[in-house]
Amino acid sequence: MRVYLIRHGETVHNVAQAWAGTTDSALTNHGMLQIESLAQTFASKSIHFDSVFASDLSRARITAEGICRPQPPKKDGGLVTPILTSDLRERDFGSLEGVHWQSPSTNASASPGRLSSITSAEVIEKETTVSMRQRSLSFLHSHFLPLLFDDPSAKRKVAIVAHGIILRVLWNCLVELFDPISISLMPGIAAREGGPAALLSPSWSNTGFMELSIRMKQSPSSSPLQRHLTSHEVRVAPGAITDTEGPPSGSLAGDILLQGWSMKIIAVDNKEHLVGLRRTRGGIGSASYDNRQKRIDQFFK
Repeated sequence: MRVYLIRHGETVHNVAQAWAGTTDSALTNHGMLQIESLAQTFASKSIHFDSVFASDLSRARITAEGICRPQPPKKDGGLVTPILTSDLRERDFGSLEGVHWQSPSTNASASPGRLSSITSAEVIEKETTVSMRQRSLSFLHSHFLPLLFDDPSAKRKVAIVAHGIILRVLWNCLVELFDPISISLMPGIAAREGGPAALLSPSWSNTGFMELSIRMKQSPSSSPLQRHLTSHEVRVAPGAITDTEGPPSGSLAGDILLQGWSMKIIAVDNKEHLVGLRRTRGGIGSASYDNRQKRIDQFFK
């Protein structure tokens, strides 16, 4: 299986350098061009997706819809359409949503439409890493692993479209399902301080994608799933986002280990499709995309 972990296109919150979180931040005109370029690149390279999963927030949903648009019909004649799930939503930043991310104070300058001051009565705590890990594991167990085990020999291509922080948490959860020695890197990709592949700490630009190759090395003697960790034996990938509250990173009891499977990292934050793409001048490129001016299906023609 080839897996593509993709971040959504540029939004007005990205341009304003503000936390968006669960806020439905609008894509910019440049963000729509990023999506179009990515979609056409996948199509031109005959990267045909069997399944596309996406966060149900509009910036990820529209990115996923754009990727699906030039895809050929499935073997059964059906169209490739995104499967939306709230498990892939971005971290909920509570009262910090809309606030400039470089400021340590909730009194920092805010994005357009957001008051710059927040009273103590209005403060809402951000989502914990424990909660994000639970959502990521829920997605893996409910959607990803059943697809992986349905036909291990099938050469499926799967796209997962989400957000920068939750993609990082999802990656850490995915890594924990493998024996570290079964994870490898393509030449030119390096983990932190030259460490093993399991210590890779990726990040994502807008529409940047991580490409993975997951395959079964050998037929497991029993079930392909093996109970692995207890709640007291939590492995946390270095570079994972951590909180000061609650148990360490919130790994669920009884994590599973993929026995007889390997994962190779083919690309990290691949942005080749953005080479030569220029932002429209005069502030138009950074402005919110207005779907009243051009329908999305026309935009991708």
